[in-house]
Amino acid sequence: MNAIETRSDNRLFMTVKETAELLGVSEKTIYRLLDRRHLKASPLLRHKMITTASIKAFAAAANN
Repeated sequence: MNAIETRSDNRLFMTVKETAELLGVSEKTIYRLLDRRHLKASPLLRHKMITTASIKAFAAAANN
């Protein structure tokens, strides 16, 4: 089991800060990835909450 699966097993969403820490990048990079549609966030929430499914898909694409 990798770090992404361990941290996000039971969660549907993660904050920008949590996602940045998990991927080892800055929060600004996460916002850029959202703008470029490499990550997906819920449009229904007040704060940006990134779907764990999109984080896993991004990580899988980066490993290929």
